[in-house]
Amino acid sequence: MRLFTLKEANEIIKELRPLLLPVVQTARRWDSLTPQEMEEMERQAEWLLKAAAEMGFIIRDFVNGIVDFPAVTKNGEFVYLCWKVDEPEVMFYHGPEGFRGRRRINPELFQ
Repeated sequence: MRLFTLKEANEIIKELRPLLLPVVQTARRWDSLTPQEMEEMERQAEWLLKAAAEMGFIIRDFVNGIVDFPAVTKNGEFVYLCWKVDEPEVMFYHGPEGFRGRRRINPELFQ
C-alpha cells in the first residue's frame, strides 16, 4: 500500500480537483439526470476510481467529493489524509473510524 506525505497528497489534488468536481456536481443532481447523463457520469466515475486505485488513494464519496490518502504520522500511527473537493488543500485526517473522526492537521505531525 502506498503511503502519502501531506505534500504529495496536496500535489495530487491540484490535478484531481478539475477531474473530480464535474463528477461531484453531476452526482449531486443524480435524480434529474437523463439516462445518457447517468451513463457518462458512471463512465467518468469508473475512470476516476481506476486511476485512484492505480495511484494508491481512495475516492470515498462522489456526492460529497471525499478522498482519502493513506499516510503515517511521525509517531507511526496509520491514518488517512482526508480531503473534500471544496477544500483548498488537505487540512484534515482521520483514523479507521472514518470521516466522522476527522481532525485538523497539525503539520508537525506529518513531517
